[in-house]
Amino acid sequence: MSAILEKIVNKKKEWIHGKEHQQRNALHHAASIGYLHGVQLLLESCDTCHMGTDKDGFFPLHLASAYGHTDVVKKLLEICPNPREIVDNKGRNIIHIAAIMGQFNVIKYILQNAKDEVKDMINDKDYDGNTPLHLAASCCHPKVVQALTWDTRVDLHCLNNNIQTSLDRLTWCLLKSAGVQNAKRGQNIEIPSPYKPKPKSTEFYKDRINTLMVVSTLITTVAFAAGFTLPGGTNSSAPEQGMAIMLHHVWFKPFIFCITASMYGGISVIIILIWAQLGDITLAIFALNVATPVLGVTLATLSVAFLAGVHLVIRDLSWLATSIMILSVIFILLLLLLYILLCLPSASSNLIMRWISYFPFKILTWLFEKTSIEDKNM
Repeated sequence: MSAILEKIVNKKKEWIHGKEHQQRNALHHAASIGYLHGVQLLLESCDTCHMGTDKDGFFPLHLASAYGHTDVVKKLLEICPNPREIVDNKGRNIIHIAAIMGQFNVIKYILQNAKDEVKDMINDKDYDGNTPLHLAASCCHPKVVQALTWDTRVDLHCLNNNIQTSLDRLTWCLLKSAGVQNAKRGQNIEIPSPYKPKPKSTEFYKDRINTLMVVSTLITTVAFAAGFTLPGGTNSSAPEQGMAIMLHHVWFKPFIFCITASMYGGISVIIILIWAQLGDITLAIFALNVATPVLGVTLATLSVAFLAGVHLVIRDLSWLATSIMILSVIFILLLLLLYILLCLPSASSNLIMRWISYFPFKILTWLFEKTSIEDKNM
């Protein structure tokens, strides 16, 4: 392919200026497929090809950024006198395009290794007032959102023309983990319109509230039953008639503490969720925000109570008691991790809290990307 291109450049140089139905020249196509040698050859043969635009206003630099060809982006940036002027018909620069297409490697290169004049473009707005962070969140690209939000130069509070911050779009990043499918991308770039969230009512949260209500009711029922059906039973004769047989055993104390916490935690969640049934959307959101962590504590204490109760009745068989303890601890930690992932992303801007949520978020994005790759290969 290189030999053919060299012959065309040497004998039919005017061909490299020709455009097809999308008004793209040879450099557009070389940049879109990441053909670095071809890009270098075309740039040596033509001083103006890199400034040509197609019908959508895309420069070759836009296409290289859109398809994640970092080497081509780097090469084209070397000859751009003012990268900020490289915008399409909607005012989007190369960082906007990379954010829309989810090209993490391009974003990473720009944030870390690009020239300062390119780095300064990370907060630029398109004609709709959207920054790259707005668009990355809108198009559900968690890794790009993560890279941008961890960079202190990025303005997290910037408003677009619809008076929206990137946070209004950021919650959509986790939709993919629930099974939402990507639209198939062809060779042409399809840029989705900015998402405008519809006003929510209490009906939007109805299923979530009902689900949490059922779970908390089941926990309360189980904890209530466990409080009267103690491990090992109760004494049937005086002087300790009705008292727990294992009352003085060391594992009985955490069992009672945890089962009590589960009982009253479940009741508390039920009462909190009753608030959400009053028809006030603000109160419903507040009730869900309070009930979710309380339910997490309740599930954790119920799991520990189960571990303590089982250990009480099998403690004489040491190998079995040890095996069950190790297995239970592993599953309790796994359950806590799953619950933390469910509650992400954290709303805290505190650096310590962000580091706590950093690794679970990395796991979530890794799982999502793995699923996305498998879906594309099907």
